[in-house]
Amino acid sequence: MPIDIKFDEDRELLHITLSDTWPTLPEIVAERSRLILAGYLRPGIVELVDARNVKRGIPNLSQMKAILQAIGNVPIKRAVLVSSNIQFAAGRIAETLDPHGVRVFREESVAVEWLLHNRPTEKATPVTPAKLL
Repeated sequence: MPIDIKFDEDRELLHITLSDTWPTLPEIVAERSRLILAGYLRPGIVELVDARNVKRGIPNLSQMKAILQAIGNVPIKRAVLVSSNIQFAAGRIAETLDPHGVRVFREESVAVEWLLHNRPTEKATPVTPAKLL
């Protein structure tokens, strides 16, 4: 599960790039905990997950439910970039499960525009690693 993290403090944008294989639930929980402790995941942050280079392990419905439950409600908005139809279908499952917080996109510029515009004014409750479990 190669993963690259970039954080744009000025735009409060967390950019996560995944490649090869979608991370397992324990890997996701561990990485989210690390990001929280580093101060990258906090109220007001938006997240761009670039999964265009993921080729294996795309989550099904039950896995997507578990992932969304584990990662909680921070960030307020999360855009998922995809390149294939199967990735798009998995992203649509995430949208259905979290219709206010997740959107799937094929174009990065459109995803970033959605993330940075019309941010909710109400901040989410701070998340701690213990809340992820």
